[in-house]
Amino acid sequence: MPKRLSATESLVQELLREVNLLKSQDKHREKKVTYLEKELRLQRQRSSNLENIVKKISVCEREQVKTDEKAATNKEQVSGASTNRIRRQSVETPVAFFAKRNAHLQHASAHQTVIFDAIVTNLGNAYNSSAGVFVAPVAGTYVFSTTLISINFQSAHAQFAVNGAAITNMYVSQGDATTGDDTTSQTIVLQLQKGDDVSIQNKDPDRGFHGISHSIFSGFLLYEDFSSPAVVGK
Repeated sequence: MPKRLSATESLVQELLREVNLLKSQDKHREKKVTYLEKELRLQRQRSSNLENIVKKISVCEREQVKTDEKAATNKEQVSGASTNRIRRQSVETPVAFFAKRNAHLQHASAHQTVIFDAIVTNLGNAYNSSAGVFVAPVAGTYVFSTTLISINFQSAHAQFAVNGAAITNMYVSQGDATTGDDTTSQTIVLQLQKGDDVSIQNKDPDRGFHGISHSIFSGFLLYEDFSSPAVVGK
């Protein structure tokens, strides 16, 4: 009888330890869900701010184009010259995209392109969600932005790449013991020629980034470049 009682007590103690462990894991998951929900709200706000910037720039550019065309017409009428020139504007070829990653990216190889497969906006169809690459449809000045979140208690490096060559570096830490992840963001301005491509690359081997709409990639055409004889409107 004492042996049975001792065995029962041991079993009860083991069950209590498992229950406490499960409670601890539940608290950890709840904290992580709260953290990820906060990051999602932040990314939505950033996306909204980016869309507002694009709208404001479009309005300003329409007014600036009218002013530039009037000034160019006056200058050409006075000089009568037929010289090549470049003028920048953003209204003739609207280009803007915003894409996010659905699934987690895990065990990525060095210099692997991070594919943001879920397209939200793709004005001009310049972003390829299968290859994860933006291809400039026209020469001009572009603005790009990305936000990446680490995964599985791993730090990671990433980079903006133009035509496959790295032009920036990004670092995202592994986070603390509670969340196991952290976030990094970067915004850049590039002058591109037609056909140039821009992508986000993982830099270190066997690393990854958080999906579920937390890691994003976006961009838009700020100014379009025109190179042509001095003709009114171009």
